[in-house]
Amino acid sequence: MPSLFFAEQQLNSEHIDPEWVAASSLRSQLYGWFSTLFARELGRDAMALYQGGGAADMMAVLAELGMGCEADAVAGVFQEWARHADAAVENAADFATLFLMEGRACPLPYASHYLDGGGQLYGKPALLMRAMLASNRLRLDEPFKEPEDHLAVMLALMSHWARACDRPADLSSQAREQAAFIESALLSWIDAWLARMHAIKSLTFRFYPAVGALLAAFLRQDRDFLRSFEVEA
Repeated sequence: MPSLFFAEQQLNSEHIDPEWVAASSLRSQLYGWFSTLFARELGRDAMALYQGGGAADMMAVLAELGMGCEADAVAGVFQEWARHADAAVENAADFATLFLMEGRACPLPYASHYLDGGGQLYGKPALLMRAMLASNRLRLDEPFKEPEDHLAVMLALMSHWARACDRPADLSSQAREQAAFIESALLSWIDAWLARMHAIKSLTFRFYPAVGALLAAFLRQDRDFLRSFEVEA
């Protein structure tokens, strides 16, 4: 899947706890998938892939991890798309309604919109994310012209971190840092964002509210997983 980042280092995973490596690989894939869903509108090819069962394995994995209801809701939308000739156009319109309109009550996917007073953009969360990307030697790809505290960027950073399991002596620290980021940078506003999405009833499809609920459940599951790994480490 495409990355939002211009360049990423190639990381070595030799001589690392195999359980951590396997979990990190799966987590990276899931975070990357969520990131692409909220970065831009889905194209026809991607929608056709999902309608044809292209996400079935991923939904099964998420269900196995305890998110069956949320995964079933997303899979149900895939089936709805198949019954609409203009599903791609309508889904793109839903994306615009949710994420591209202006207004304090809109479910804009920026942390600053929720964590800084007044529903402003480019606030402290964006500055913190800019510094965090720089410290990780990452920068956004040129075509993605969004604030650094866009949800898709935060999820892409988590995908990068999950893949960067090259510090075998410091697994506890990695788990602690990632859990802290999920808690402070994502879960601190994700429920408010999700509530605003659910409040909009004019959508043709409920894809984004459904996948948003799946993301929120996954974030909590992943935070708890990381915390347990930290204790065990």
